[in-house]
Amino acid sequence: MRSGFFSVCCIALSCLVPTTGVLGAEFEPSLTPSGHPDFQGNWTTHTATPFQRPDELGEKRAYTEAEAWEWEREKVAEMEAREAPIEGPIEAPQIKPVVDNTAEDQFKIRITNVLTINGEPRTSILVEPPNGRLPFREDWQANTFAGKLQAHGVNLLDGPEGAGPGERCLIDFGPAPPAGPIVPLSANFQFVQNEDYVILYIEAGAETRFIRLRDEHQNPFHKKWHGDSIGHWEGNTLHVETRNFHPQSSSFTLRVSALLALDEQFTLVSEDEILYRFTYTDPDIYTQSFTGELMLKRMPAGQRLFDYTCHEGNYSLPGILAGARREEMDATD
Repeated sequence: MRSGFFSVCCIALSCLVPTTGVLGAEFEPSLTPSGHPDFQGNWTTHTATPFQRPDELGEKRAYTEAEAWEWEREKVAEMEAREAPIEGPIEAPQIKPVVDNTAEDQFKIRITNVLTINGEPRTSILVEPPNGRLPFREDWQANTFAGKLQAHGVNLLDGPEGAGPGERCLIDFGPAPPAGPIVPLSANFQFVQNEDYVILYIEAGAETRFIRLRDEHQNPFHKKWHGDSIGHWEGNTLHVETRNFHPQSSSFTLRVSALLALDEQFTLVSEDEILYRFTYTDPDIYTQSFTGELMLKRMPAGQRLFDYTCHEGNYSLPGILAGARREEMDATD
């Protein structure tokens, strides 16, 4: 059932109330049997705030309360228009060289809230560089795994190995969620802890990150899709360092290379809020490090994560490769 405009506006307005968590403030959290802050449970980072700041906002890090209200009102209006009945004849979409997921936008969940951290309604998830934009190198494309293959004359669709990790159902939404753009399908996560590990399960993609505590990085020649994560506790904050990413971990949402280094901090600021800060460093792709912040909020009791299946057996990839072979045959006729 679709919520009415008034109800949604009331919900959106409530999102402008500053978070109870204050940066740097300490409180006494619930502890696990190992004596660490208890992160366990289901969390979400859903927000309509974009990953990168719109160019026209420059270095404007936060909206005023009035601007945030207007921004959310516009998002609500967009959702209302999206869900309105279609009138008149429906024309066939234009033929494009690349098929995207635009047709599925109608079925994405309804999100209208602005990201608010420490009382600031943020204009973007990225906070550094000051313009809130990804600082790409001019030659970044040549430095990706795909770019290096192409430089050696390899067509990316010569075989399944050249296809991206998303197309192969290996990783779907970046090298290390939630450190990246919000996934429009789901931004829900689950934490499981014991004395030696913190495990982060991502609903979108059904992917799992294993964070080893009090350990060292493994052999750097052993690259992993989500990298090699080690962590340690400082008060209410879990610090995580992830290295040794597979060079093909680049995705549609975030471009990276084998030089990627990721540093994260998960700080429990209340029983129901985790302040999350992440910093990417990848000199092959970006001119400098970039940093983003999100607020993880505990999902209400009774809400749970659901199963996610990529391509239902990945039947699409053989079709993609068959199309590439057909194009090669047609080119030789």
